[in-house]
Amino acid sequence: MQKSSSQSHLLRRLLRKHRLHEGVYVRVAKRLGVHPSYVSKVAKGKAVSVEVSRALLKELQRIERM
Repeated sequence: MQKSSSQSHLLRRLLRKHRLHEGVYVRVAKRLGVHPSYVSKVAKGKAVSVEVSRALLKELQRIERM
């Protein structure tokens, strides 16, 4: 449970940093075959999905390296 909490904190911090970067939710949603609104809900903590959280972290880390 602790790992999930720290992962959520990292996710929210990175999302705030890259909030202006357009298309993050859409790219992740397409990759996973889900609706962008679901990705948004997971990112905001209104829904829980380990798979979406991991995909968001991966995408944000990719952006971070740019």
